[in-house]
Amino acid sequence: MVNSQLKTKDLVKGKKSPWFWAFWVLFVMLILSALFVTFLASQNVEVIDQKSKIAQTDATFDVSLNKKQVNALVAHYLSDQHTDNYQFRVDQNVMMYGNMQALGQNFRFGVILIPEVTENGNVILTAKKMSVGNMSLPISTVMTYVKFHYHAPDFVTINPKKKQFFVNMSKLPVTKGMSFKAKKINLVTDQFIFEGGLSDDQK
Repeated sequence: MVNSQLKTKDLVKGKKSPWFWAFWVLFVMLILSALFVTFLASQNVEVIDQKSKIAQTDATFDVSLNKKQVNALVAHYLSDQHTDNYQFRVDQNVMMYGNMQALGQNFRFGVILIPEVTENGNVILTAKKMSVGNMSLPISTVMTYVKFHYHAPDFVTINPKKKQFFVNMSKLPVTKGMSFKAKKINLVTDQFIFEGGLSDDQK
């Protein structure tokens, strides 16, 4: 009788609750997801600093903008990209704001981007600092999330490994056969100078 009761208790102890298995399945899935995201973030994206499409003529001209005008242009170019959850803003720094989901919760994040004009007049935005609510996450991890959830326009390439956004000015939508390239970006002096001219296709 006693032995029978002991065996019954052992069976009860040995039987795990469904919640126990559900927890471990969820835990393993989170670990695998994190490893997968880390793997993707480690992959480099090939970016070519394409030359400007501006035709080499005497008809080129410079356009000088300030931060307010740049913000208006950015809003215009992104208005048709269904990017309601992501915003770019030029102020003391270039900022990107967005929303992301982690562990079933929504978090608001902000990234400080440092602009740089390339040799061929394109623009590189390198992420230097980031905040995600109260969480501490690597910039490359968040940028990988953004890459797979943000429908970036054709002229923007996201490179999580280098923590960069590459803006290809030669692919920027233009009208009336015009093309542009960046010449100078200085946030301190509020100078944004671009060179414009007829596109090679219009020569």
